[in-house]
Amino acid sequence: MAAGMTHKRSILFFWALILVPALVMSGAAYRLLSHEQDRISRSAQEALMERAAAISETIHMTVDTVKDNLVRSLMAIDPGTLTPTLQDWEKTNPLVRNVFIFEPTETLLYPEKGMAATPEQQQFIARFDALFSGRMTFDHLGGPGGPEPPRGMAAGSTAANASQGDARRQLVTLSRADRSPAARVGAQAHMEMEKAADSPEQGFSSGWLPWFSENRLHVLVWVQSSATSRVYGLEVELVTLLSRLVVDFPALEDAGSAIVLTDGSGSVIHQSGQIEVSPESRPLSQKAVSSLLPHWNMEIFVDEDRPGGTRGFFYLSMILVGIFMAAILSGGILLTRMTLKNMKDARQKTSFVSSVSHELKTPLTSIRMSAELLLSGRVSDEKKKARYLSVMVSESERLTRLINNVLDFGKLEQGRKRYRLESVVVDRFLTQLIEAHRVRITAQGLRIVTQIESEDFTIRTDRDALEQVVLNLMDNVLKYAGTGEYIEFVLARKAQTVVLTICDDGPGIPKDLQEKVFDKFFRTDSSLTATQPGSGLGLSISRRILRDLGGDLHLEPGKKTGCCFTARIIDHDTDNDSGG
Repeated sequence: MAAGMTHKRSILFFWALILVPALVMSGAAYRLLSHEQDRISRSAQEALMERAAAISETIHMTVDTVKDNLVRSLMAIDPGTLTPTLQDWEKTNPLVRNVFIFEPTETLLYPEKGMAATPEQQQFIARFDALFSGRMTFDHLGGPGGPEPPRGMAAGSTAANASQGDARRQLVTLSRADRSPAARVGAQAHMEMEKAADSPEQGFSSGWLPWFSENRLHVLVWVQSSATSRVYGLEVELVTLLSRLVVDFPALEDAGSAIVLTDGSGSVIHQSGQIEVSPESRPLSQKAVSSLLPHWNMEIFVDEDRPGGTRGFFYLSMILVGIFMAAILSGGILLTRMTLKNMKDARQKTSFVSSVSHELKTPLTSIRMSAELLLSGRVSDEKKKARYLSVMVSESERLTRLINNVLDFGKLEQGRKRYRLESVVVDRFLTQLIEAHRVRITAQGLRIVTQIESEDFTIRTDRDALEQVVLNLMDNVLKYAGTGEYIEFVLARKAQTVVLTICDDGPGIPKDLQEKVFDKFFRTDSSLTATQPGSGLGLSISRRILRDLGGDLHLEPGKKTGCCFTARIIDHDTDNDSGG
């Protein structure tokens, strides 16, 4: 009991030595990986935000350049050819969707209202009716019933912001010098207008007017001459402008991120990246694109759960930590099982040594006592002398079988047992073996029953090994048959196999223990086994010998009670010896 408690404490101490450092290392790894994941996530987000800011700045510069060139081109039109020039732009310039000429007397000179206007022009007139009907002025910042005011940005510009012209012209000059996208779009717009002026003419007001209609953005570029007070200009074709803006979007190599350009309604205008963005998706961050395109935003989306993403890195790292922990625990479990197995083997071997010592002592004592009685000359009855001699022979045979089992066990465990094949007539061999032990069997109170088929039972096998198997099975019946009445030997031939079945009608073996009886040192825990000597090696050695010879040994329930051991003996028809 004390030894068992000591072993349990040793195992608990062993697990404490494994689990405590493992848990500490896992906790430290979790904290480090969490910090590293946060750092990587922040770095990736900052990099994306910087790219989005750079794209927004480039788009703003591009749109601002387009605006300046359109305004300057409008100012450069000869008043005498204003109408045909604007009509020509409307037909040929992809940046121009509609053009208009408006008198301060609230009269729309072009396009004319009425049936003569095209459907597109009719929609244009209806869209900007607040301007063309005089309810709002072109430099109005918004009011009741008017367009939605830009958030913190002017809707138009007047002559008051003409002071910004020099700075914008310098920006255009620099952009042309480095051939940036802004410069290319501005230069193309300038060429498409066919005319350009070196500086805005004096006496003009101008503006870039974002206008919201049906939740969509529309843009008017207008100028007004102080000489005639006439307002004229154009509606920008945003599709064409957009096609020139998206060239500034970079291709994102990271499959788990996206930079998305959205309009005032939140609809995706353009996207760079492979993430599927839905209306329910919430951006990581967003930034206004330009004061010239109100409510257009640059939004950043990141899928942190993707493989290889920031969270993906964390999950992968945690999986590796989990594998490391599993390896430690598996190693601990394996070592514990090996320790318990070694402890069990040690106990079994201790019990085996004790049992063998007892079994060796018993026959030696019987032999010694019989020999001393015969040697003293006090036994004169010939029948008593014969009985004492028979006891000596029987106990000597028992001692021989025990020693053979012990020696064979060592050889089998080390793989050194050798087998010598010879011709054996199994039915004759079995009959002789039964007759040699008939006295011992009948003395146990068992009746011998034999059932041998009329077949040729001549095979090649190891005679001594086979005898050891049969004697072990016979001894097992004599020890544990209890109050049984018979022992039955059944011999049959099946092709190259001889099947020997030895049955009894004793108490039998519980079903859950029927396979364990073949384990070395195993003995069923019952009153019957407790009163019988034994080492727990006989059945284990018998199965091992038969398997080495190509056969096998199985345990089956008896007909009513008891059990049957079935030995399959293989016929080796070659002349070569077999090693086990």
